[in-house]
Amino acid sequence: MRQLSSLFLKASVFMVFILVGAAATASADEWYVDRNKSTLGFEVVNNGKTVTGTFSTWNAKIIFDRDELDKAQIQATIITGSVKTEDAQAAGAITTAQWLNISSYPDAVFRVDNVVPAGGDLYEAAGTLELKGVKIAVFLPFTLIIEGNTAHAVGEATLSRSDFKIGDGVPDSTVGNKVTVKLDLYATR
Repeated sequence: MRQLSSLFLKASVFMVFILVGAAATASADEWYVDRNKSTLGFEVVNNGKTVTGTFSTWNAKIIFDRDELDKAQIQATIITGSVKTEDAQAAGAITTAQWLNISSYPDAVFRVDNVVPAGGDLYEAAGTLELKGVKIAVFLPFTLIIEGNTAHAVGEATLSRSDFKIGDGVPDSTVGNKVTVKLDLYATR
C-alpha cells in the first residue's frame, strides 16, 4: 500500500509538470493556473487494484508562445505533503520516509527544458523532475487548446517509482513500479 502511495505521488508530480508545460504554450505572456479547475494526479496498481491520488497544493510558472517555443519557461513545484488518495492504507503510508519522505523532501520540482510541436494540438515537453532528492529526465506529451486568453492542457506521463527510490523494498507484485501521472490544467493570461 505504501508503494502504491509513493508511486501515486511520483505520477502526480510528473503530471503537474506536464500540464503546466501545456498551458504555457499559448503565448509569450505569463500564464496563471486556475487552481479551481486544474488537477494533478496519479494512478498505480496496489495489490491488483488501481489506486488514484491527487496533489492539492502545487504552483507553476508558465511563459509560453507557440511561435517561440525555444523561449518557453515552465517550472512546477508540488508540495508532496498535499497528496490525497481514497485508499486508507496508502494514505497513511505515502508521506512516510519509505515513500515520499515529506519531512526531508517537502516538494518536488519539474523544469521543462524543451517543448516541440507534435502536430495539431499535440506538444511534447522534455524536462527534469526532482523528487525525493533524485533528478530524472521526464517526457510529457500533452494536448493544448487555446481559446482567447484561456488555455486547457491535458497530459499523461509514466514514471518508475524505483527510479526515485519510492517504496524501496516493496515488490512490484504488491505495488506496481509504473506510476501514471495525469495532468488536466486550465490557465489564463
